[in-house]
Amino acid sequence: MAPRSTRLAGLVAVGFQVMSLSNSTAVALNSTLRGARVLDISVETNAARYRADGTVPALTTGVVLQKDVTYRWEGFNGTALLKFQRTTGVSKVSIFGWKHHGD
Repeated sequence: MAPRSTRLAGLVAVGFQVMSLSNSTAVALNSTLRGARVLDISVETNAARYRADGTVPALTTGVVLQKDVTYRWEGFNGTALLKFQRTTGVSKVSIFGWKHHGD
């Protein structure tokens, strides 16, 4: 029997990125993920913060993403303004990007 392939209906994988946020420098998405329209974001170890308005998130400012939660963002516009920052300690953020067939 041939191996089976599984994928989400209507979505094509774009790329994957792991961010290890360990200092006070905010990190943006890599150029491959900027082509995505749907993002699956998983936060491990410590909470993280993000901003998408051109202002860099800091340890105490930005929208909090709690650890041990997977978030799905639909309608991502590919902006380079989306940046992530740790809240405390080291925060590991894994992001998988998808686009719709025909995008």
